[in-house]
Amino acid sequence: MSELERISVAQQVDAVLSGNLRAVARLITRAENGDPAIRDVVKQLYRHGGRAQLIGITGPPGAGKSTLLDQLIATYRRHGKRIAVLAVDPSSPYSGGALLGDRVRMNRHDSDPAVFIRSMASRGALGGLAMAAGDALTIMDAMGWDVIVVETVGIGQSEMDVMRYASCIVLLQTALSGDETQLSKAGVLEIGDIFVVNKADVAGSHRMVNALREMVHSRNDQNTLKGWYPDVVATEATTGRGVDELYEKIQRRFDFLSAHPAAAQESSLTQLRARAFEIAKDVIGRRIERELDEHGGDPQLLLDALNRKIDPYDLSDRLFNKASA
Repeated sequence: MSELERISVAQQVDAVLSGNLRAVARLITRAENGDPAIRDVVKQLYRHGGRAQLIGITGPPGAGKSTLLDQLIATYRRHGKRIAVLAVDPSSPYSGGALLGDRVRMNRHDSDPAVFIRSMASRGALGGLAMAAGDALTIMDAMGWDVIVVETVGIGQSEMDVMRYASCIVLLQTALSGDETQLSKAGVLEIGDIFVVNKADVAGSHRMVNALREMVHSRNDQNTLKGWYPDVVATEATTGRGVDELYEKIQRRFDFLSAHPAAAQESSLTQLRARAFEIAKDVIGRRIERELDEHGGDPQLLLDALNRKIDPYDLSDRLFNKASA
């Protein structure tokens, strides 16, 4: 049993609420490792959150997300905002640890007590990433940050699961991301609240900006129901060009949610559904895994499936029923 596990739930909660970064880092590590013992702590911390603006930043590798986020952090600090970042990094296939590329690019903020940056390894697993990120964000939210940003390494399914926790999703593209057909195939218009064409100095960026604006305009009929029309911003993260405009567009998103409580509630309910679903998957998955590990399941059931007397769907249903009993 670790030192932190020996501390009571109330003490762990108090440590987070008082801004004890060491305690926070340990709790997030335990969330990342799938430790079910932190559940009671996270449940208590949830009641202390809900005040931060939660922003998601995603896009294909190489789009410049972490460099842009470094500039955005500086912009928020100039406006007097306290900001925390959860950067979901690609994992080493050998150690399972995060490569920490995002953290390296933002290290100029390390000495600023109003900035907290935490990397989380994706570990190459679809299941569990959103669960761990959800717990980490609950822990960070309880600390009272003005803004929390979750940055993901790409736009795969696991990253999109994480993005569900954000009320404002910023999707980066570059001129190298493909043409309008590729964008449509990727379904990016269903993802972003704000689209950023980064590396605007690269040839073809202007065409990408125009293509996105045309596609957003053609999608207006769908957006009318919610009243939100995505913005398209061109940036150069290395120089900071366009970052102030991006900041204003993000504020516009949160101003819209404040002025339209029905839309804000819909966004919050979507997040809660996603969170509850991830928790339910985790709980049931652990029970089934324990059933298999401790009892080997039902040996006869496994043999029946092996001999094709029953199919894997039947096997899954029966394991689920046993775990739920």
